[in-house]
Amino acid sequence: MFCELDERELGAIRACGELMAYPAGQQIFAEGDEADYIYFIDSGRVSVFIEKFSTREEIQTLGSGEWLGEMALYHSNRRTACATALDRSQMLRVRKEAFLQLMAADAGLARKINDTLSLRSEELVLREKLLDMRGLCSTDRHIGIKGDPSLRESALSRERYESIVDKLMPELVQVFKSLLLERSAYSLYIGFNNGEIRISTIYDPFGEEYHPASRLVDDGYLERHFPRIDYAEKAAVIRNIYQTVVVRPAFATLPNHLNKGFGKYFANWQPVPAESMAATLDTLPVLRSIPNYYVRNATIGIVKDAIHLQFNCDGSHILSAEGYQRFLEENI
Repeated sequence: MFCELDERELGAIRACGELMAYPAGQQIFAEGDEADYIYFIDSGRVSVFIEKFSTREEIQTLGSGEWLGEMALYHSNRRTACATALDRSQMLRVRKEAFLQLMAADAGLARKINDTLSLRSEELVLREKLLDMRGLCSTDRHIGIKGDPSLRESALSRERYESIVDKLMPELVQVFKSLLLERSAYSLYIGFNNGEIRISTIYDPFGEEYHPASRLVDDGYLERHFPRIDYAEKAAVIRNIYQTVVVRPAFATLPNHLNKGFGKYFANWQPVPAESMAATLDTLPVLRSIPNYYVRNATIGIVKDAIHLQFNCDGSHILSAEGYQRFLEENI
């Protein structure tokens, strides 16, 4: 057991801990709880997970010979995840103060625990993100975020009206396709109710421009503001920006788990396929007619496979392209 630790290190840990038994299904700790112990699993299995709005994301399943709960001992006084026994489990529980004293006195043990801590920090950062460089952190995902209950009660009873975006929708769909597939834009925010279109372009990558929907259907306006660029070349510009970040001195000073995590994202980044982007934009007209949803705004871009929809009840849905198509199929 505990193959990373030798018998001397195990003996030192056992000397300052106590054996605890947990029946299947019992919670060991919850996210936000005080970080008072580290746990070493003698037998059984433990699920470690986090809650992300309406979804539960499992980080890992741990078994005999592994440990958990060490991250909060170092980084904060509160748990960063939840842990529940999957089977009847027996664990050695060591109080925080005693364990930190042991680590301070034993450099070899401290190094082994810290190596594990670095790997788990990298994994936790990946799991905690709703979006990574590709989009939602697993495929075909749909995350719902509830809005204000007082607004939710009255949203469907409020009268809908035809906005300027609704009136111009067939033309705007073609404009949005041109912006994302043929021109400099990489992200669009579409205000269905007020006609506000926010656009981010590769020539001002950290900025956001505000344009009225009524002006975007003017070909001359489009040509003045958004130069044409091949889709593959636009992706190459974005990739080059990521590569520039990686070689800056500040990147080298990042904690190891962030340095490795961002490095992997940047090295493997690909744009959302153009055909997927076009198919999603073609469905925009139906969003305003979904019976049980009154869409207020939508955000879509080529950098991440994620469509963000916000509704008049102030709730949101974040969907991958596949999840978005299923959302439409289920609600139209």
